[in-house]
Amino acid sequence: MLFRLLAMMLLICPAHADGMAPLKMALEKQAQHRSVSVAMRQTKRIPALSEEIFEKGHVWLQPGKAFRWELGKPPVQSAVFDGNRVFLMDEVRKTATEMAPDDRRAKPLLLMLGIGEGATFEGLNQAFTVSGTNQVREHFIVSLLPKGQLRRAINSMVMQINTRTSFLERIEWTQRDGTVVVTEFFPPELNQPLPKGVFQIDRGRYTWE
Repeated sequence: MLFRLLAMMLLICPAHADGMAPLKMALEKQAQHRSVSVAMRQTKRIPALSEEIFEKGHVWLQPGKAFRWELGKPPVQSAVFDGNRVFLMDEVRKTATEMAPDDRRAKPLLLMLGIGEGATFEGLNQAFTVSGTNQVREHFIVSLLPKGQLRRAINSMVMQINTRTSFLERIEWTQRDGTVVVTEFFPPELNQPLPKGVFQIDRGRYTWE
Protein backbone atom coordinates (compact mmCIF):
# COMPACT_ATOMS: atom_id res chain seq x y z
CA MET A 1 0.00 0.00 0.00
CA LEU A 2 2.71 2.49 0.98
CA PHE A 3 4.76 1.81 -2.16
CA ARG A 4 1.70 2.26 -4.36
CA LEU A 5 0.97 5.63 -2.76
CA LEU A 6 4.57 6.73 -3.19
CA ALA A 7 4.40 5.82 -6.85
CA MET A 8 1.25 7.89 -7.19
CA MET A 9 2.99 10.85 -5.59
CA LEU A 10 5.78 10.74 -8.15
CA LEU A 11 3.21 11.60 -10.81
CA ILE A 12 2.22 14.91 -9.21
CA CYS A 13 1.76 17.60 -11.84
CA PRO A 14 1.88 21.41 -11.58
CA ALA A 15 -1.27 22.78 -9.96
CA HIS A 16 -3.90 25.00 -11.55
CA ALA A 17 -6.67 26.87 -9.75
CA ASP A 18 -9.43 24.55 -11.00
CA GLY A 19 -7.36 21.54 -10.03
CA MET A 20 -7.64 22.42 -6.34
CA ALA A 21 -11.43 22.07 -6.27
CA PRO A 22 -11.39 18.54 -4.72
CA LEU A 23 -9.35 19.78 -1.75
CA LYS A 24 -11.59 22.82 -1.25
CA MET A 25 -14.73 20.68 -1.29
CA ALA A 26 -13.23 18.12 1.10
CA LEU A 27 -12.20 20.75 3.66
CA GLU A 28 -15.63 22.34 3.55
CA LYS A 29 -17.37 19.00 4.05
CA GLN A 30 -15.04 17.95 6.89
CA ALA A 31 -15.89 21.11 8.80
CA GLN A 32 -19.57 20.09 8.86
CA HIS A 33 -19.02 16.88 10.87
CA ARG A 34 -20.02 16.92 14.54
CA SER A 35 -17.32 14.41 15.51
CA VAL A 36 -14.64 12.14 14.05
CA SER A 37 -13.02 9.05 15.55
CA VAL A 38 -10.26 7.48 13.45
CA ALA A 39 -7.43 4.98 13.87
CA MET A 40 -4.09 5.86 12.33
CA ARG A 41 -0.61 4.52 11.62
CA GLN A 42 2.50 6.65 11.71
CA THR A 43 5.84 5.92 10.04
CA LYS A 44 8.89 8.02 10.90
CA ARG A 45 12.10 7.99 8.89
CA ILE A 46 14.99 9.63 10.76
CA PRO A 47 18.24 10.24 8.81
CA ALA A 48 20.43 8.93 11.66
CA LEU A 49 18.54 5.60 11.88
CA SER A 50 18.65 2.75 9.37
CA GLU A 51 15.18 1.43 10.25
CA GLU A 52 11.80 3.15 10.16
CA ILE A 53 9.78 3.67 13.34
CA PHE A 54 6.17 2.46 13.23
CA GLU A 55 3.43 3.39 15.70
CA LYS A 56 -0.35 2.90 15.74
CA GLY A 57 -2.63 5.46 17.28
CA HIS A 58 -6.01 7.14 17.38
CA VAL A 59 -7.54 10.59 16.93
CA TRP A 60 -10.78 11.96 18.39
CA LEU A 61 -11.85 15.20 16.80
CA GLN A 62 -14.51 17.88 16.90
CA PRO A 63 -13.71 19.54 13.57
CA GLY A 64 -12.49 23.07 14.02
CA LYS A 65 -12.91 22.94 17.81
CA ALA A 66 -10.90 20.28 19.70
CA PHE A 67 -8.94 17.06 19.35
CA ARG A 68 -7.07 14.32 21.20
CA TRP A 69 -4.17 12.62 19.38
CA GLU A 70 -2.67 9.46 20.90
CA LEU A 71 0.33 7.65 19.45
CA GLY A 72 1.18 4.13 20.60
CA LYS A 73 -0.89 1.40 22.24
CA PRO A 74 -0.74 2.01 25.13
CA PRO A 75 -0.04 5.70 24.37
CA VAL A 76 3.55 6.90 24.46
CA GLN A 77 2.74 10.40 23.21
CA SER A 78 -0.45 12.44 23.36
CA ALA A 79 -1.59 15.84 22.19
CA VAL A 80 -4.79 17.63 23.15
CA PHE A 81 -6.37 20.86 21.98
CA ASP A 82 -9.28 21.83 24.24
CA GLY A 83 -10.42 24.80 22.19
CA ASN A 84 -8.03 27.26 23.82
CA ARG A 85 -4.61 25.70 24.48
CA VAL A 86 -2.50 22.87 23.06
CA PHE A 87 -1.01 20.27 25.43
CA LEU A 88 1.80 17.90 24.40
CA MET A 89 2.35 14.93 26.74
CA ASP A 90 5.12 12.35 27.02
CA GLU A 91 3.15 9.42 28.42
CA VAL A 92 6.29 7.45 29.34
CA ARG A 93 8.16 10.15 31.27
CA LYS A 94 4.87 11.78 32.37
CA THR A 95 6.01 15.24 31.32
CA ALA A 96 3.88 17.81 29.52
CA THR A 97 4.09 21.18 27.78
CA GLU A 98 1.35 23.75 27.33
CA MET A 99 1.36 26.23 24.45
CA ALA A 100 -0.78 28.57 22.39
CA PRO A 101 -2.35 27.26 19.17
CA ASP A 102 -0.14 29.55 17.07
CA ASP A 103 3.07 28.05 18.51
CA ARG A 104 5.09 26.68 15.58
CA ARG A 105 5.58 23.36 17.43
CA ALA A 106 1.82 22.80 17.43
CA LYS A 107 0.96 24.36 14.07
CA PRO A 108 1.61 21.32 11.82
CA LEU A 109 -0.62 19.10 13.96
CA LEU A 110 -3.44 21.64 14.02
CA LEU A 111 -3.20 22.09 10.26
CA MET A 112 -3.35 18.32 9.77
CA LEU A 113 -6.51 18.05 11.87
CA GLY A 114 -8.27 21.05 10.39
CA ILE A 115 -7.97 23.37 13.40
CA GLY A 116 -7.63 27.13 13.11
CA GLU A 117 -7.87 29.66 10.29
CA GLY A 118 -4.80 28.21 8.62
CA ALA A 119 -6.57 24.89 8.12
CA THR A 120 -9.24 26.34 5.82
CA PHE A 121 -8.73 26.27 2.07
CA GLU A 122 -7.99 29.98 2.06
CA GLY A 123 -5.67 29.59 5.06
CA LEU A 124 -3.72 26.79 3.41
CA ASN A 125 -3.23 28.98 0.35
CA GLN A 126 -1.79 31.69 2.59
CA ALA A 127 0.48 29.33 4.55
CA PHE A 128 1.64 27.17 1.63
CA THR A 129 2.54 27.33 -2.04
CA VAL A 130 0.89 24.54 -4.03
CA SER A 131 3.61 22.88 -6.10
CA GLY A 132 1.52 20.13 -7.69
CA THR A 133 -1.63 18.00 -7.67
CA ASN A 134 -2.66 14.62 -8.96
CA GLN A 135 -5.78 12.44 -8.84
CA VAL A 136 -5.87 8.65 -9.13
CA ARG A 137 -9.46 7.40 -8.98
CA GLU A 138 -10.91 8.79 -5.72
CA HIS A 139 -7.47 9.71 -4.29
CA PHE A 140 -6.58 13.41 -4.65
CA ILE A 141 -2.96 14.31 -3.80
CA VAL A 142 -1.59 17.81 -3.30
CA SER A 143 2.04 18.80 -2.70
CA LEU A 144 2.64 21.94 -0.59
CA LEU A 145 5.66 24.10 0.25
CA PRO A 146 5.49 26.23 3.43
CA LYS A 147 5.74 30.00 3.60
CA GLY A 148 6.84 32.28 6.42
CA GLN A 149 7.58 30.88 9.88
CA LEU A 150 6.42 27.36 8.94
CA ARG A 151 9.64 27.03 6.94
CA ARG A 152 11.51 26.91 10.26
CA ALA A 153 9.79 23.61 11.09
CA ILE A 154 9.11 21.81 7.79
CA ASN A 155 10.38 21.64 4.23
CA SER A 156 7.25 20.27 2.56
CA MET A 157 3.88 18.60 3.06
CA VAL A 158 1.92 16.13 0.91
CA MET A 159 -1.80 15.55 1.59
CA GLN A 160 -3.97 12.78 0.20
CA ILE A 161 -7.75 13.24 0.33
CA ASN A 162 -10.40 10.66 -0.54
CA THR A 163 -12.86 12.53 -2.75
CA ARG A 164 -15.58 9.95 -2.14
CA THR A 165 -15.57 10.36 1.65
CA SER A 166 -14.02 13.88 1.68
CA PHE A 167 -11.65 12.78 4.42
CA LEU A 168 -7.88 12.91 4.85
CA GLU A 169 -6.27 9.53 4.08
CA ARG A 170 -2.58 10.32 4.33
CA ILE A 171 -0.25 13.17 5.16
CA GLU A 172 3.54 13.39 4.87
CA TRP A 173 5.76 16.00 6.53
CA THR A 174 9.41 16.47 5.65
CA GLN A 175 11.02 18.32 8.54
CA ARG A 176 13.98 20.69 8.41
CA ASP A 177 16.31 18.06 9.90
CA GLY A 178 15.43 15.59 7.14
CA THR A 179 13.01 13.52 9.24
CA VAL A 180 10.01 12.31 7.25
CA VAL A 181 6.76 11.60 9.12
CA VAL A 182 3.97 9.77 7.29
CA THR A 183 0.57 9.43 8.94
CA GLU A 184 -2.06 7.17 7.35
CA PHE A 185 -5.67 7.38 8.52
CA PHE A 186 -8.10 4.45 8.37
CA PRO A 187 -11.80 4.97 7.44
CA PRO A 188 -13.29 7.18 10.16
CA GLU A 189 -16.39 6.89 12.32
CA LEU A 190 -18.35 10.10 11.80
CA ASN A 191 -20.88 11.92 13.94
CA GLN A 192 -20.89 9.37 16.76
CA PRO A 193 -20.68 10.23 20.50
CA LEU A 194 -17.06 10.67 21.65
CA PRO A 195 -15.68 9.31 24.97
CA LYS A 196 -16.66 11.51 27.92
CA GLY A 197 -13.90 13.94 28.88
CA VAL A 198 -11.73 13.01 25.89
CA PHE A 199 -10.48 16.60 25.51
CA GLN A 200 -9.73 17.11 29.22
CA ILE A 201 -6.29 16.92 30.85
CA ASP A 202 -5.55 15.47 34.29
CA ARG A 203 -2.85 18.02 35.07
CA GLY A 204 -1.81 16.22 38.26
CA ARG A 205 -0.49 13.22 36.30
CA TYR A 206 2.31 15.21 34.65
CA THR A 207 5.37 17.27 35.42
CA TRP A 208 4.93 20.51 33.48
CA GLU A 209 7.88 21.91 31.57
